[in-house]
Amino acid sequence: MRKLALDPMEVPAVQAWLEDWAARGWYLETYGRNLVSFARGERREHIRYRLQPTGREGGEPDQDTREAYREMGWTYVCSTVGSRNLGGVRTEFHIWRCEDPAAPELDTDQTLREEAYGDLLRRGWRNIWLGVPLAAAALALMLWLVWDRPRGYLLDLRTSSTPLMLCCHGLLVLHLISRSVRLIRFTRQLRRQEPAPQRTPWGWARARVWVFQGLYVLILVVMIANLFRPYDSRPYLPVSRYDRPVPCVSLAELGTPAAGEARAVEFRSVWAKSTWWTAEGSYDASPWCEAEYYSLRFPSMAENLEEQLLRRWSFVIDIGEHPEFRASVPGADSAWYWRDELEGWQFLLLRRGGQVLDVSYQGEADLMEHVDQYVELLAEFQ
Repeated sequence: MRKLALDPMEVPAVQAWLEDWAARGWYLETYGRNLVSFARGERREHIRYRLQPTGREGGEPDQDTREAYREMGWTYVCSTVGSRNLGGVRTEFHIWRCEDPAAPELDTDQTLREEAYGDLLRRGWRNIWLGVPLAAAALALMLWLVWDRPRGYLLDLRTSSTPLMLCCHGLLVLHLISRSVRLIRFTRQLRRQEPAPQRTPWGWARARVWVFQGLYVLILVVMIANLFRPYDSRPYLPVSRYDRPVPCVSLAELGTPAAGEARAVEFRSVWAKSTWWTAEGSYDASPWCEAEYYSLRFPSMAENLEEQLLRRWSFVIDIGEHPEFRASVPGADSAWYWRDELEGWQFLLLRRGGQVLDVSYQGEADLMEHVDQYVELLAEFQ
């Protein structure tokens, strides 16, 4: 039988967990980084398991130590795997089993027992001093990515793999920090308690393992799903199908003959109050109009979104070198307008507070003559 491995740094909980399974007739065989294997045997009471730090060198206990412990009634079972590298497997704890309830404990000297954890404690403190800045940096980088280029994160379409990778690495760092903190707490107990704790409830230790492993699996599933998910999987629905107002200026309001009912799709995100895409007409024939409406929670994020939307058209025009594309529109914090005379396309971009509206239009109307309607739309949905 295989089960998810508890964190060996929770020494008393792991010892209690192994003893409880032995009482059910399941005996430890191997203790890996993620999985523990048990072999079926007879149910026996009073089985004891003890974990001892392996020291700086790691590896397995030497034969002299095994013989000495065997004379005391203790048998070597296996060692927990701390890491794997080019140098081989690095172990953290030796695990011993005793079936004789009268046999003495392995570690009776509190001071010596505490000293045995010296190398693990040094590694634990190193993980904390390095892990906290790394976790903070990963979080800051992820927030910066969302803040600087928010458009992709405002849509429940394909999600960039970068934040997912940062989440994965951040979760690993938090795991290293949390296990180091638990080890430090345990060694502090060794200083305070007589006798030292050998058993503690293991329910929370098991729950933490399931939470961490579940989060890893969830991130992996999302990353794989993103590889096969189409970019735009959300269907546009007729505006009349929505039971609430939709931020849309129809072709009829622009003085252009209607091209069927306008269609819209709504996206939900923690970063936006509301996000809508609307479209009317056919992209292959005039008239045609589509718009992207964003109402963000932070005005500074809306400014970054405005820059990101402008960069989408940088292959056609250089906005920074041509300030004539900036328009003055009362009621808007900033406005941009340009017209492609060859193709007959018009583009209008408005920002008002935390709202951003990006309009693409092909038809006979002049968007600048109807810009007040778009400003009123922003005022209505703010």
